[in-house]
Amino acid sequence: MNIVSFTSQLCATNNEETTEKSGRKSPKSPIDIKKASKVSPLCCKNGSECQVAGNCVCKPPKPTGLKEDTPTSSRETYDVFLGGSCGTTVWRRQSVIPFLKKRGITYYDPQRSFWSENMIYEESIAKESSSLFLFVIDPATVNATSFLEIAYFAARKSPKLVVVFLGKTEWAEKAHPDDLPDRNRTCQLLDKILESHQVPMLHTIPDALEFIEEEMLGRQSLFEAMKSKTNRLPYIQIRARRAIRNIKGLTSQTLKVCKTYATKTFVTGLIDTAVLIGISFAFPALPLFFILIPLLMLNVVFFGVVHKVQSLRKRYPRMIADSSAVMYHATPAIPSPRVTMKATNVNGSISSKTVVRRRSKQNFEQYFPDEGASSFIVPSSFLPKQETKVNIDCSVVELCSSSPDDNSWVQELAAPALDGKGTPYSYVLATPNFQLDNRMNCLRTWFHHHKKFFYYIPSTTTFLSGMVEIAYILGHTNWEGTVCVPATSQILEGPDDMVEDEKDHARAARRRRNDCYQIAFCYLKDMAKRRQCRVFTDIGIAVKALVDPSIRGV
Repeated sequence: MNIVSFTSQLCATNNEETTEKSGRKSPKSPIDIKKASKVSPLCCKNGSECQVAGNCVCKPPKPTGLKEDTPTSSRETYDVFLGGSCGTTVWRRQSVIPFLKKRGITYYDPQRSFWSENMIYEESIAKESSSLFLFVIDPATVNATSFLEIAYFAARKSPKLVVVFLGKTEWAEKAHPDDLPDRNRTCQLLDKILESHQVPMLHTIPDALEFIEEEMLGRQSLFEAMKSKTNRLPYIQIRARRAIRNIKGLTSQTLKVCKTYATKTFVTGLIDTAVLIGISFAFPALPLFFILIPLLMLNVVFFGVVHKVQSLRKRYPRMIADSSAVMYHATPAIPSPRVTMKATNVNGSISSKTVVRRRSKQNFEQYFPDEGASSFIVPSSFLPKQETKVNIDCSVVELCSSSPDDNSWVQELAAPALDGKGTPYSYVLATPNFQLDNRMNCLRTWFHHHKKFFYYIPSTTTFLSGMVEIAYILGHTNWEGTVCVPATSQILEGPDDMVEDEKDHARAARRRRNDCYQIAFCYLKDMAKRRQCRVFTDIGIAVKALVDPSIRGV
């Protein structure tokens, strides 16, 4: 029996079974009978005929049932991300969550009874799907992770970020004694960051709830707000508060304008009166009419010119000089041992082989043509003047340290490695006695520039502030970073000369501190991974990675 006859018998048997089960026969139309008589099944002998023949019996039958709907993964969106202090804090479930449920505002609560590293990915998805970030800093907890997240989202210029500090002065009683200076420095750093990016900072949870209510409900339309019975009165109150604020602002602006015009009118009247009295005494026979008309015309011309100048200033404002647009020579504070003098020969040239061009190669290469003879020192006043073209050298590596007092690694490791490869670098963020305000001014100057950073945390005493500053650097999309955090800088060890009772208490405090800081460091490594930033634990390998991009971090 061949394949064709066997297939036809199998189809007939299936049709009979279907007829017996259904109890009726399906009538065939004449068109179907005609098609069945004309088309005969084919059996291909090779693959090419199987692709051409549409009615080949070797071809597997197409499914005729209903196609199952493929499940589409829809990411859940949230209105508010409840970041901040976790642990044993109760501000979420006692104050914030009942308020949000009452207003119908969706939220994501990251507080769990047990923390695992898998929660980092889950929280990152929730952060990307949230419209507003609320971070509450409670002094009862160490709360190192929230500091990093606040700095990171502030640098990313998140449109809705609000921070609540609950009693910053209480940290002196709650934090570990060895971490108090670093904790205070972290507070100052966060204050500068929030001030630079105009992030609202509150001090009570009711103020934060009022802010959330106005942000979430205030942007709804009247029809959407009236649907919910619980949101009608708050929506009307929000609109009333906004109307009152607008009226106050308009009133104050109107009063300011009126005061300005009244002052100008009063001063002008005094001047005109003095001029009128003086001319009347000087020329008693001159009629008063000939004095008032020119005086009024002079006032009209004067105020017209002032108004024209002010309108032109608004239309064509003056160019404000930016300090970042100045030619920047990134000379290290600690000189390298291989320092050469700038020399030229009698003909005004010097061989490029006899000069070790370090960081000033791009600046002085145009002044020194090749092939020269005997040389003498040329005064700097005789050298060609530099062009006034504004140029920002974005290839400069900014060497940073959380502890500027410990900067021996720059001269011993970083400077020789970078000088050997001809890589320009700057040492300003690792110099001693460089105040926090100056550091923030430098970072603020580089907001819109592409920069490369190398950040080193040398000790445990500056671990938290260093992680916060690294998170702030990673938050800028136009900045690149390489981070080095040795293992000795991550764990705080206690002294041995302690009483047994003090040892137990101090050991528990150190364990609590180290656990919180390690969790924060896990979040920092996740931020670095998302930004393709390499993290190292050995300063020697990290410095080599600056000149060798193939070296991978931990």
